[in-house]
Amino acid sequence: MPPETVASAKDIRVPLQGHFANRDDWCTPAAVDKFEAELKAAGKTAEIFRYDAEHAFVNEQRDVHDRAAAELAWERMLAFWSQHFGHMSAEPSDARRARQAKQKPCKRMQPGKQARQAKRGFK
Repeated sequence: MPPETVASAKDIRVPLQGHFANRDDWCTPAAVDKFEAELKAAGKTAEIFRYDAEHAFVNEQRDVHDRAAAELAWERMLAFWSQHFGHMSAEPSDARRARQAKQKPCKRMQPGKQARQAKRGFK
């Protein structure tokens, strides 16, 4: 959500979909309620989804990762993108990671950095 000092709901001119955690002390449920009410008052349509999860629940590198909520959010996002922007792949993240592992590393990636990331479990 944009800070009120930067933009308001009435300024939105594109399709909007939001995914929010119910247990979030940064983007609180009250802030989401207010944003949703502002969108409605401005005559904007948006898809707002809430998940019984913590902030950053989609981030696989965090302890708060909630796979079920993340997969549901991902499926909803792909459907939204497909509806508004054309066909999108629904490739599962495990298959995506396997495919990416076969790709050559970016030329800008330092060999030592890639080894350190692999050692720490980043893919």
